Amino acid sequence: MPGNKPVKRFPHNMYCKYLEECEGGSDLFDIETTARLASVLGFFFHEWWKVDLKGLEFLPKKGPALIVGNHGSFLPWPGLMLMYGLMSHKSHPRRLNILADMDWINDERLHRTLLKIGFVPWSSDNCKRLFAQEQLVAIFPEGTAGMYKPFSQRYRLHPFNWTKFLPATCEHIPIYPLATLGSDESVPIFTNLSDLAQLLNLPAYPLTPFFPWFPFPTNLLSFPGNWKIRILKSTHYQVKGNREDLENTAKQNATFVEGEIQAELNRLLRARIKAPF
Repeated sequence: MPGNKPVKRFPHNMYCKYLEECEGGSDLFDIETTARLASVLGFFFHEWWKVDLKGLEFLPKKGPALIVGNHGSFLPWPGLMLMYGLMSHKSHPRRLNILADMDWINDERLHRTLLKIGFVPWSSDNCKRLFAQEQLVAIFPEGTAGMYKPFSQRYRLHPFNWTKFLPATCEHIPIYPLATLGSDESVPIFTNLSDLAQLLNLPAYPLTPFFPWFPFPTNLLSFPGNWKIRILKSTHYQVKGNREDLENTAKQNATFVEGEIQAELNRLLRARIKAPF
């Protein structure tokens, strides 16, 4: 664990509360790196995307839980905004572990930085280990298909990978749907060059207004916006002992959560049309 000296621009009381929450989880997690990133995430959260986050009161103050969200971008911005919202909560900050497929990341510095701020390579064992440590875990089970959704298909969910629900189902962990509206407009994707992605051994090669036209890091820019992030009430399900029943329950959970997120996105879209300003 790091020392108790708070990083500049990270409030001391918030730092101390967050430090208490950072036991367990990934061995490579580094609160100092996360705290330094807090000011950048805070700018995007409050100023650039003006994130309206609601539903934190549904999450448990302690103990394990699984948050399941729509992807919304080829970059993990929705997860990072949720991470900031949780870490900056004044009374009950919580650390978020984002499980993601990271095998395609060849840049060692990027890979190491993501691990330090709370990303964890996806595996069933890693997921169960985090639950055993009473950690808060987030997944985005649209997979790579959600990373390169063209702008014309924004907010239309791809089928969720039910196997990502299996570890939580086996441990009877509460599952919370997460709907994010706004990210698809901030980083609109024109198309995906799948052949080039395969040549470069990447999961996708999306064309955006910034990528790949501008040099790094300006090619990661986005448009400003007004994001809505909604955490919904947990799903209720019963767990039976045999493997077949567990798999069927995981499939049902995936279908139900996908439907809940799609319904919430539709509600948010209707509300935005009625009150555009």
